[in-house]
Amino acid sequence: MTKARHPVYLGIMVSRWSAREGERANPPPLQMPEDLFCRQLCRIGRKLGIDVYLFDASGSPDASGITGYALGQKEWLKTRLPLPDIVYDRTLCTSAKQLQLRARLLSDLKQNHPFILMNGSLPDKWNVHTLLQQDGQLRPFLVPTVRYEGTQTLTALDQLQTYGLFLKPAAGTHGKGAIHLFPSSSGYELTGRDRCNNTIAFQFHQLQEAEQWLQRFTFGIPYLVQPYLRLTGENGRPFDVRALIQKNSAGRWSFTGAALREGGEGSVTSNLHGGGRAVMASESLTVRFGKSASDSLLAQIRRISERAAHRLEQHCGRLAEIGFDFGIEPDGRLWLLEANAKPGRLAFAGDSRAASTAVLQPLRYARWLAGRRNPVFSPDNRIALQTP
Repeated sequence: MTKARHPVYLGIMVSRWSAREGERANPPPLQMPEDLFCRQLCRIGRKLGIDVYLFDASGSPDASGITGYALGQKEWLKTRLPLPDIVYDRTLCTSAKQLQLRARLLSDLKQNHPFILMNGSLPDKWNVHTLLQQDGQLRPFLVPTVRYEGTQTLTALDQLQTYGLFLKPAAGTHGKGAIHLFPSSSGYELTGRDRCNNTIAFQFHQLQEAEQWLQRFTFGIPYLVQPYLRLTGENGRPFDVRALIQKNSAGRWSFTGAALREGGEGSVTSNLHGGGRAVMASESLTVRFGKSASDSLLAQIRRISERAAHRLEQHCGRLAEIGFDFGIEPDGRLWLLEANAKPGRLAFAGDSRAASTAVLQPLRYARWLAGRRNPVFSPDNRIALQTP
């Protein structure tokens, strides 16, 4: 007689949110990080035989369970929950303290219940660049990159006298802290975004003045320097292509889709958090480059994404999904700009097929992982989460 087992519990580990219950006399309904995405995972997970809930560093896991949030009819309900079999890490750690809290939480979970972390993290941008550069087929698509080490870095780069230089934090997100330094008729100009994602612009008569400003701005933060690429459309706004590749129900990498992101006016990046917009890549690239070139570019993007995903997972451990950002110059030259192991879904809002797949794939992959670990897993054995 086969022994029935408990349903699969998928715990989404999130960063701590600011809206806490009990802080006001009549607090509004809780809003979770990536609230819509998490609600979709919970609702679709039930149909796939997976009980999905959220937890953060305050969850206090022990042998009896963990405190987290389950989705009720419309609102998030705080309750004590079974320990997760699979953990889907959606935390965005921006400090050493947050990294320590994340590591401690995973350690506490492991001591009380063996689980599978279905998605690990990538190292910083410099180490990702180094890993990808070691692949001869990927190397031609990587932007020449060096570490920023002060004044000697800028003066040693000839590219400063052409289109300028692009500087970005080695561990930055959402385009925060990105800088474009370029020569002008009066000396040098600098545009970009500060660490709060506000636009900034300065003029300097001499390079030494710009270097002094950059020394203060980057103090204590590792930065990378690249030649500034002409990744802009005819309207002068920057754009890139976000490609999403995810593990599927067979545990293999599968290309989900691609979206073109266009930056806001005056922005040096196309990141949506800086006021940009997103459209379907196939349609927009056809308008910009023609049908034949668009098809060729998207085919290249797919091949590069698949190869880079295998390369990164080989050296960084299990990954569930990766968002790759590609830049395209006016002549069609393709560049692989960045990789993100915790990509958002906002860019695919206008592509219903890709948007749906982007939500389904983590659940399919979680079910595949659970099935490998427990071959007797059956969706019919699941039970409802107990919420007050």
